Amino acid sequence: MGMSPVPAAHAPTPSISDEALAGELIAGDMRAFDQLVRRWRGRVVDLASLLLNDRDLAEDVGQEVFLRLHKKPRAYDPTRPFQAWILTVTRNLCFDNRRRLQARTKYQKKAVEERNYGPRPTEAPPDGALHSEAQELLRQAIADLPAQFRDAYVLCGVRGLSYEDAAGICGCGVKTVSTRLARARRRLVERMRGWL
Repeated sequence: MGMSPVPAAHAPTPSISDEALAGELIAGDMRAFDQLVRRWRGRVVDLASLLLNDRDLAEDVGQEVFLRLHKKPRAYDPTRPFQAWILTVTRNLCFDNRRRLQARTKYQKKAVEERNYGPRPTEAPPDGALHSEAQELLRQAIADLPAQFRDAYVLCGVRGLSYEDAAGICGCGVKTVSTRLARARRRLVERMRGWL
């Protein structure tokens, strides 16, 4: 007696694209949301961590990205690649967080200097258990880049996106991304020269 074929329900399902999953989410299928979170959470948090130089804040940004997708799935334009959309949302939230953090730091510094109250700024110790000294210094050098240079470097140099994709995320031209990336690399080389 021959073996019966595996029922269709147990057959492996072909991989569905992010865009198709987003379409299913827009149609109300919350299982599609869960799949998108599993696929993109790590990449979103990693990108935010590189842009913000703060893993805890990056986790918050990751939650905000997916909260927005959950609450307003129609904010995603199905004519665009899902990767470009989610990375743009991530970058924009990071930009907003950097701006708020800079404003808060400026206010705290002014409060300490002029009124002599508030928390005293302290340097965070490097996490030697997780990174070698050189890695920590490189991470700090990336964090110290001007925001536009850092965005181009992280998107293209670290995440490996094309200039075209990075331009779409940053809202600028391909040539601008290329110029910013070259300047970022030049600054990093200059900075690292003293450490090598």
